[in-house]
Amino acid sequence: MQTPGPRSSSDAPPATHATTPPEASSPACPVCGGQLIEIRHKLVCSRCHSICETCCEGGRG
Repeated sequence: MQTPGPRSSSDAPPATHATTPPEASSPACPVCGGQLIEIRHKLVCSRCHSICETCCEGGRG
């Protein structure tokens, strides 16, 4: 039986890189991290149903 030797760079799995930075992905709820959806021009969390106001309305933005 052969013992596995050190891996060469040729049989190492290819490195994967994200195509978009995390900041450019869909917005997340600041309360629970859920996905935000737009309902009647307001961003609402699909998980906890918090209303995340926009910057022009005095919220975090």
